[in-house]
Amino acid sequence: MRLRHAAAVAALPLPLLCVWLAPPASAATTHIINVTGTMTVRNGGGVFTSGSTETLDFSRSVRVTHDNPVQTLTVSKCVGDESVGELTVQLQLRTDEMVVESPTLRLFEGSSCLNRDLDGTSEGIQQGMRPGMSLTGARLSVSNSEVASNDSASVTFNLKHTTGPGVGAGRPAEVSGVVATRPDAADPSRVQVVWENVPTDETSFQIRNSTLNTTVSVGANSTSVTFTGQPAERQCYQVRAVNAKGASDWTPVSPTKECV
Repeated sequence: MRLRHAAAVAALPLPLLCVWLAPPASAATTHIINVTGTMTVRNGGGVFTSGSTETLDFSRSVRVTHDNPVQTLTVSKCVGDESVGELTVQLQLRTDEMVVESPTLRLFEGSSCLNRDLDGTSEGIQQGMRPGMSLTGARLSVSNSEVASNDSASVTFNLKHTTGPGVGAGRPAEVSGVVATRPDAADPSRVQVVWENVPTDETSFQIRNSTLNTTVSVGANSTSVTFTGQPAERQCYQVRAVNAKGASDWTPVSPTKECV
């Protein structure tokens, strides 16, 4: 790893397929990132003390979902109650199921292990990992930038991206801008749902009345659908894109957010 230092139209006349769906588990799509490696931290000592070097073997894991797409893995090691090496790996799950990792190694030095006096930083280049992919042998190192200091930290680590049940790479991206309205004051049972067609590889869209727990399907490239005979009581709606690899997450995530 190289380093850097410091809209109002009904759907086209397509048959509407009504199906019954169980309530969605919006957080079921789970991606697991595992990091393993070795960190070495050196405390250079002082006038009356000798330096020391210690090594930490570590293994950590974290889960990301489309409900909670950003997480940070942190590993730290303190030597001599003064010098602290800290590796942070920020992880962000994208709509195409790729996880982007951004690693940073920091060196702190002071009067205790709780000190946050930053003495050096080394950042790794962002890289993306699709499900099943691994990054191996990444290395970062940093030294104290102060004159006559021998403190340093280095880390070598591996990352692996695995997925939980039901997750598949290649699913379409989520739609956005879902809005439900009752456009006809003379017929309040008509509800129009519109959305922005963000994905480019969908084969259909599913529009769900989450209040009644019923769903209709419309064809690719659609951006609206009109329901008839909807109850006068408050009704809520969600939309998702579908292709041969599976379905995107629902938009909005909450089944009770977009209601009319």
